[in-house]
Amino acid sequence: MIVYLGSIRKFDRFHKDQTVQLTMKEFDTLGIWFTSDFDSAKSFAIGTETVIENSETEFWEDGMPKVVQYDKQVRGFVYKIYIDEPILKEFDSYEHFMNERDPYCDYASTKKRHLTWKDKAILLNKDEANAEFRKSLTKQGYHGIVIRKMAMETGPEDMYCLFSDDILQIADVYSLE
Repeated sequence: MIVYLGSIRKFDRFHKDQTVQLTMKEFDTLGIWFTSDFDSAKSFAIGTETVIENSETEFWEDGMPKVVQYDKQVRGFVYKIYIDEPILKEFDSYEHFMNERDPYCDYASTKKRHLTWKDKAILLNKDEANAEFRKSLTKQGYHGIVIRKMAMETGPEDMYCLFSDDILQIADVYSLE
Protein backbone atom coordinates (compact mmCIF):
# COMPACT_ATOMS: atom_id res chain seq x y z
CA MET A 1 0.00 0.00 0.00
CA ILE A 2 1.22 3.53 -0.83
CA VAL A 3 0.32 6.47 1.44
CA TYR A 4 1.66 9.99 1.95
CA LEU A 5 2.92 11.85 5.00
CA GLY A 6 3.56 15.58 5.28
CA SER A 7 6.19 16.83 7.73
CA ILE A 8 8.03 20.09 8.29
CA ARG A 9 11.21 18.09 9.04
CA LYS A 10 13.42 16.03 6.77
CA PHE A 11 14.39 12.51 7.87
CA ASP A 12 15.82 9.40 6.23
CA ARG A 13 14.05 6.74 8.26
CA PHE A 14 11.05 6.60 10.50
CA HIS A 15 11.39 7.07 14.20
CA LYS A 16 7.97 7.82 15.70
CA ASP A 17 9.33 10.25 18.31
CA GLN A 18 11.27 12.29 15.71
CA THR A 19 8.61 12.46 13.03
CA VAL A 20 7.25 15.99 13.38
CA GLN A 21 3.77 16.19 11.96
CA LEU A 22 1.24 18.95 12.03
CA THR A 23 -1.70 16.64 12.58
CA MET A 24 -5.04 17.04 14.21
CA LYS A 25 -3.96 17.93 17.74
CA GLU A 26 -6.55 15.72 19.42
CA PHE A 27 -5.15 12.62 17.68
CA ASP A 28 -1.41 13.29 17.39
CA THR A 29 -0.55 10.81 20.17
CA LEU A 30 -2.56 7.98 18.60
CA GLY A 31 0.14 7.18 16.04
CA ILE A 32 1.67 8.35 12.76
CA TRP A 33 -0.92 9.76 10.36
CA PHE A 34 -0.95 9.36 6.58
CA THR A 35 -3.29 10.27 3.77
CA SER A 36 -4.19 8.48 0.58
CA ASP A 37 -3.60 11.66 -1.46
CA PHE A 38 -0.36 13.55 -2.19
CA ASP A 39 -2.03 17.00 -2.24
CA SER A 40 -3.71 16.37 1.12
CA ALA A 41 -0.32 15.51 2.66
CA LYS A 42 1.06 18.90 1.55
CA SER A 43 -1.08 20.76 4.11
CA PHE A 44 0.66 18.82 6.92
CA ALA A 45 4.09 19.88 5.59
CA ILE A 46 3.48 23.62 5.81
CA GLY A 47 3.77 25.40 9.13
CA THR A 48 5.98 27.53 11.34
CA GLU A 49 8.97 26.92 13.52
CA THR A 50 10.37 29.15 16.25
CA VAL A 51 13.76 30.66 15.43
CA ILE A 52 16.06 32.16 18.07
CA GLU A 53 19.06 34.11 16.77
CA ASN A 54 21.25 37.14 17.35
CA SER A 55 19.74 40.34 16.01
CA GLU A 56 21.53 42.11 13.19
CA THR A 57 19.91 45.46 14.00
CA GLU A 58 19.37 45.56 17.80
CA PHE A 59 22.27 45.76 20.27
CA TRP A 60 22.80 46.09 24.03
CA GLU A 61 24.72 49.04 25.47
CA ASP A 62 27.94 46.97 25.46
CA GLY A 63 27.61 46.36 21.69
CA MET A 64 26.51 42.72 21.97
CA PRO A 65 23.57 41.79 19.71
CA LYS A 66 20.21 41.19 21.35
CA VAL A 67 18.66 37.76 20.97
CA VAL A 68 15.41 37.77 19.03
CA GLN A 69 12.76 35.10 18.66
CA TYR A 70 10.27 34.86 15.80
CA ASP A 71 8.16 32.32 13.94
CA LYS A 72 9.43 31.42 10.49
CA GLN A 73 7.22 29.97 7.76
CA VAL A 74 8.38 26.45 6.86
CA ARG A 75 7.60 24.42 3.75
CA GLY A 76 8.69 20.90 4.50
CA PHE A 77 8.45 17.56 2.76
CA VAL A 78 5.93 15.04 1.53
CA TYR A 79 6.96 11.43 1.97
CA LYS A 80 5.69 8.66 -0.24
CA ILE A 81 5.49 5.65 2.07
CA TYR A 82 5.20 1.97 1.32
CA ILE A 83 3.46 -0.11 3.96
CA ASP A 84 3.63 -3.89 3.62
CA GLU A 85 0.12 -5.30 4.17
CA PRO A 86 -0.86 -3.75 7.52
CA ILE A 87 -3.87 -5.07 9.42
CA LEU A 88 -6.07 -2.02 9.83
CA LYS A 89 -9.27 -1.44 11.77
CA GLU A 90 -11.55 0.21 9.24
CA PHE A 91 -13.92 3.03 10.14
CA ASP A 92 -16.41 4.01 7.45
CA SER A 93 -16.65 7.57 8.79
CA TYR A 94 -15.12 10.04 11.23
CA GLU A 95 -18.24 9.68 13.38
CA HIS A 96 -17.79 5.89 13.57
CA PHE A 97 -14.16 6.38 14.65
CA MET A 98 -15.06 8.97 17.30
CA ASN A 99 -17.89 6.85 18.71
CA GLU A 100 -15.55 3.88 19.16
CA ARG A 101 -12.81 6.03 20.76
CA ASP A 102 -15.23 7.88 23.04
CA PRO A 103 -15.43 5.33 25.91
CA TYR A 104 -11.74 6.06 26.65
CA CYS A 105 -12.32 9.83 26.89
CA ASP A 106 -13.09 12.04 29.90
CA TYR A 107 -14.71 15.39 29.12
CA ALA A 108 -15.25 18.52 31.19
CA SER A 109 -18.23 20.80 30.89
CA THR A 110 -20.80 22.59 33.00
CA LYS A 111 -23.38 20.02 31.89
CA LYS A 112 -24.12 17.34 34.48
CA ARG A 113 -24.65 14.33 32.21
CA HIS A 114 -22.43 11.80 30.47
CA LEU A 115 -20.65 13.74 27.73
CA THR A 116 -19.47 12.55 24.33
CA TRP A 117 -17.34 14.06 21.58
CA LYS A 118 -20.52 15.48 20.01
CA ASP A 119 -20.98 17.83 23.00
CA LYS A 120 -17.79 19.71 22.02
CA ALA A 121 -16.69 19.57 25.66
CA ILE A 122 -13.05 19.84 26.75
CA LEU A 123 -11.17 16.53 26.49
CA LEU A 124 -9.25 16.09 29.74
CA ASN A 125 -7.22 12.96 28.98
CA LYS A 126 -6.14 13.08 25.32
CA ASP A 127 -2.86 11.20 25.78
CA GLU A 128 -4.36 8.54 28.06
CA ALA A 129 -7.46 8.10 25.87
CA ASN A 130 -5.37 7.66 22.73
CA ALA A 131 -3.00 5.24 24.51
CA GLU A 132 -5.85 3.08 25.84
CA PHE A 133 -7.68 3.10 22.50
CA ARG A 134 -4.45 2.14 20.68
CA LYS A 135 -3.74 -0.60 23.26
CA SER A 136 -7.23 -2.04 22.80
CA LEU A 137 -6.88 -2.12 19.01
CA THR A 138 -3.37 -3.59 19.23
CA LYS A 139 -4.67 -6.41 21.46
CA GLN A 140 -7.20 -7.17 18.71
CA GLY A 141 -4.30 -7.59 16.24
CA TYR A 142 -4.48 -4.25 14.43
CA HIS A 143 -1.40 -2.31 13.27
CA GLY A 144 -3.44 0.85 12.87
CA ILE A 145 -6.67 2.33 11.58
CA VAL A 146 -8.14 3.79 8.41
CA ILE A 147 -10.90 6.40 8.44
CA ARG A 148 -12.64 6.42 5.06
CA LYS A 149 -13.47 9.69 3.34
CA MET A 150 -12.45 11.95 6.23
CA ALA A 151 -13.10 15.65 5.56
CA MET A 152 -9.85 17.43 4.68
CA GLU A 153 -8.97 20.84 3.24
CA THR A 154 -8.53 19.21 -0.17
CA GLY A 155 -11.71 17.13 0.08
CA PRO A 156 -12.65 13.78 1.59
CA GLU A 157 -9.62 11.48 1.81
CA ASP A 158 -8.83 8.16 3.43
CA MET A 159 -6.72 8.85 6.53
CA TYR A 160 -4.45 6.15 7.94
CA CYS A 161 -2.88 6.01 11.38
CA LEU A 162 -0.22 3.42 12.18
CA PHE A 163 0.71 2.65 15.76
CA SER A 164 4.31 1.62 15.03
CA ASP A 165 7.03 2.74 12.66
CA ASP A 166 8.30 -0.85 12.18
CA ILE A 167 6.40 -1.56 8.95
CA LEU A 168 7.07 1.74 7.14
CA GLN A 169 9.44 2.23 4.23
CA ILE A 170 10.13 5.60 2.59
CA ALA A 171 9.74 5.21 -1.15
CA ASP A 172 10.37 8.85 -2.11
CA VAL A 173 10.69 12.35 -0.61
CA TYR A 174 9.35 15.52 -2.25
CA SER A 175 10.50 18.96 -1.05
CA LEU A 176 7.89 21.73 -1.04
CA GLU A 177 10.54 24.47 -1.35
